[in-house]
Formats: sequence, C-alpha cells, structure tokens
Amino acid sequence: MKSKHIRHSLIFFLVIFFLIPTAVSSSVEEYDIPLMEGEFADLGYGYYLNVLEVDTYSETTRLTITYYGTVLSDGYYSAGDDFYYEDNALLLEFRIRDIYTVDYTDYVLLSDVYLYNYDYSTDTRTTAETRDASTDYYYDDTYSDSSDEDAFLGLLTLVIIVLIPIFIIRKAGKKRKQKKAAKMAGQAGSFTAAPQTSSASPKKQAPVPSGTKNVVIKSAIQYKGASILYKIKVENPSQEPVGDIRVTLFVPDVFRLKEGDKTISMLQPGEGKTVTFHIRPTGECGNCIISGSIRYYDYSKKKHIQLDLSDKMVDIVCPVLRTVETDEYTWREDVSDMLIAEEDTRDLDIPAENLFDMSTRILKDMNLYMIPAEVTSTQQLFTGVARFYAEGVSGLRYAAYVEVVGKRKSRLIIKAWAEKEEALTGFYHKILEEIEKRTDVKLFVDDSVTNYNINNTTISDSVIQRSNIGNGKNRCPNCGHETKAGEKFCMNCGEKLE
Repeated sequence: MKSKHIRHSLIFFLVIFFLIPTAVSSSVEEYDIPLMEGEFADLGYGYYLNVLEVDTYSETTRLTITYYGTVLSDGYYSAGDDFYYEDNALLLEFRIRDIYTVDYTDYVLLSDVYLYNYDYSTDTRTTAETRDASTDYYYDDTYSDSSDEDAFLGLLTLVIIVLIPIFIIRKAGKKRKQKKAAKMAGQAGSFTAAPQTSSASPKKQAPVPSGTKNVVIKSAIQYKGASILYKIKVENPSQEPVGDIRVTLFVPDVFRLKEGDKTISMLQPGEGKTVTFHIRPTGECGNCIISGSIRYYDYSKKKHIQLDLSDKMVDIVCPVLRTVETDEYTWREDVSDMLIAEEDTRDLDIPAENLFDMSTRILKDMNLYMIPAEVTSTQQLFTGVARFYAEGVSGLRYAAYVEVVGKRKSRLIIKAWAEKEEALTGFYHKILEEIEKRTDVKLFVDDSVTNYNINNTTISDSVIQRSNIGNGKNRCPNCGHETKAGEKFCMNCGEKLE
C-alpha cells in the first residue's frame, strides 16, 4: 500500500513538473487580431477601424478609419501589406497577415498591431478626461525570423509533456490489471472460464450527412449616387441543378427598399447569376447591418433548403462641413471631376419663391457657402438657381445645386456632388431629409407613376379637362393657349402643363 501511494505521488509531481514550462511559455505567443467582414474595432475617443469588405478571391480587404462618422482613411490592402495611419491624435499601424474564410464568413487577420493615442489635453476634441502622452498601446512590434522553429519546438515540447504522463499512467494500470487477473485465476481453481460473448448487436455507424449548402453565395455593396447597390451572386458548383431560388433582403427602417425579394428560376450545374437590390437611405447617419436569406430547391435532395446570408455593414457618412468661399467659375471646375446624384420632384403645392427661399436657407444652415443666386421672376413664371460649396473636416469637397421653376405650383431640382460614393450618399440624403422635414412633402420620385401619351396628348390621371385627344394639338388647360410638344409651362399664363 505504501509503494502504491509513492507511485501516485511520483506521477502527480511529474505532471506538475512538465506543465510548469507550458504555463510559462504561453505568455510569449504572438498576438493576432481576427476581424470579420463588416466588423469594426473601437480605437477610443471616437476613432473606429472598419472592415468594410473582405474578398478572399483576390485576397484584398477594404479598411477605413472613421472619426465620429467622418471617413479619415479609406483604402484596399492585400495579404502581407502594412497599414499605417497617423494624425495629431492617433497613430495606428499593423500588418495584414492573412485573408481567409471560416464557415462561409470572410476574415482578415491583423498582426504586429501598434496603437498610440497622443495627449488629448492639447487637442480641440478633448473631453473631461486627459491622457498621459507617455502611455501607449503596444501589441507586437517585432517580427522574428525563427517563428517557424519556435512553433515546431513548442509543439514538440507539448507532445512530450502529454505523452509522458499518459505512458506512466497506462503502465501502472496495466500492472494492476495483470495482478488482478492472476488473483482471480487463483480463486477460480480448475474452473474454465467461458468465452465472453456480446449479446448486443453491433451499432450501426450513422451516415455522415452531406453538406446542406449546395450553392456558393457571394455578395458585395456598392455606393452608386443616391442609391446603395447590394449585389448577391448565387453559383451552383454541384452536379445537379437547383431551382426556385428566392433571395430576401432585410434592411433597417432607416432605408427604403422597393423590392425585398428577387427570384432566379433555375441554375444549371456550374452556372451563376446575380441579383441587385437598390437601397436608398433616409438621411440617418452611422453604421447599419443588412441581413438576408436565400431559399432554393435542391433536386439532389428533393427538398427546399433555406440559408442565412452573411451580414453586411453599410456606412452612411454624414459629413461635418465647414464653409469655404468660391466663385461660379471655380465651382464649375470642381464639380467637373466629382461624383453626382440628382433628384427631380413632381409638382409641389408650394409657391416657387417660397420653396426656393426655404431650400437655399436649409443648405446655408448646413454650412454650405452659397454663390450669388440667379433669380428671374415675372407674373407668370419664377425661376431660381443657386449653387453651394463646402469642405469636410477631412478635406473632401462637397457641392450642391438647387433649381426651382414654377409659380403657384413648383418643381424642385436638386443635385449634389462629392469626391467619394459613400460620402455622396450620406450628404445627398441629408439634404433631402432636411427639406422634407420643413415642407412635409416626400421629394423622392415615385417609380410606380407612369405617364401614357396618345397622339401627343398626355394623360396623367382619370380626370381630363378640355380633352383634345386625337387632334394633334395641345392647349393650356387654364387659358386655352396653343402649346408645342415638349413644353412644360404655358408661355402665355405660366400654368404647369400636364
């Protein structure tokens, strides 16, 4: 009995002895940060690192640095590239170590991360807290050429640590079983033990189910003027066709989505097709998650299968503007190489002069500089044109154009320019939101409204006054003056022509 306790104590001390180096060596592992597509990292004091896109096919990723919604840095990086950003408040650098996919989710792996926040007591964006400039965040700033050798030695050490205690325990257990068997044989005497048989039937091994995902799904987000395009490509890599494919998109209430479902009738083996959703913001700023699902009929399994799409993050940037004076000539040169979005409203029951004054005042309240307006006003017709210009805190240029035509009723034309698509989307819809709040009129064009033309006569509703269908001539419904095809306003009284 005493020798048994000594043997167990020896095993215990051997296990403890070999586990101590493992605990010590684990504190010197390299520090890597995996971020999935659509994820963002809080850098502190309003700074965020955003992973907007991860493309494992081209092994590139799109990373941005934002400060309270304002984009400070935006670029595409490949595996092995070094990222560096520095301003008067933040220093961030790291290496793109790898780009990979796990469970149909794309990741980017960051290594050698170095984050440094400067003293906020000297910055104009300081809060009640201050920070010592000597304090920095350091994750890993060195790169060892012997990392592969260290990893191999660490793995070999771990294997030895695990195998030695297992070998000792198995050896001791085997000796105990031999002693017990000899003791049982002595007690049994001359009796012959019957061979052991198993009454239980052998268990059938459950078949491994084949992969439930028989399609490959790729998605991408593109900012296109006033809209955000969400493109989803469905590919069929299997040997059987798939059909009755329905892609459903779920967006937050801060977006307008006309069609939430898209269908694909059939995908033959090796075939792929793309569906596109047009999403329009409502003026809200910040990061929003867009999700969705796909449902299709798998002919190989003879059943419908539904899968969830990976979430995508949409960044709506509403710029913080500062007024910058300019003239019309410089304004025209600037907008010639910028991106544009445009909206043309239907007739509004607002006097043209009032709508023009209201619209220009709203844009000036957004810190846009207004170039002297061009106004023409008669008893029959009012036209007003105003041009605006500003710059964001990050140096991006923004411009706007407002035109109002009419008299008792009016038509509003809005144009907006920016240097980047994502900046244009937020800037443009912020203008529309501010005007809508003050006019209580939805400015978006309704795509469901359709006009029909018969013999140069336009029918816009079910009530037709002074109809002249078939005579080939158009007349003003107010004064009866004959008008020409294509005219929008009566040249005699200024009435809007339907």
